[in-house]
Amino acid sequence: MKRTLRERWSQIVTEGTRGLGFYLATIDESISARDLGEMIHSRINLVVPTRIKDVRPEYLDAPNVISFENFFRFHVDPAMDRWGAAGVIQPSHTAISTDK
Repeated sequence: MKRTLRERWSQIVTEGTRGLGFYLATIDESISARDLGEMIHSRINLVVPTRIKDVRPEYLDAPNVISFENFFRFHVDPAMDRWGAAGVIQPSHTAISTDK
């Protein structure tokens, strides 16, 4: 998690880190459309508060910019379920409740 990203997000790619995708959480409101496009090609998803995502046109149009709510509901919760079923974590720790 970073307050501002600047070019630090590219360190993930240049450090040779491997993975299916990455999530960077930030409150940075100044990521350019060009950088967002480069992030897509590097399988990097930007996680931001809804209040930021909903006001920045670049963020609204980018498929790799998601809200914290979306991140937990559609990315973390399903992973927790998979990890519980595989015995990686205790089943009682699966599924973060989003009901409120």
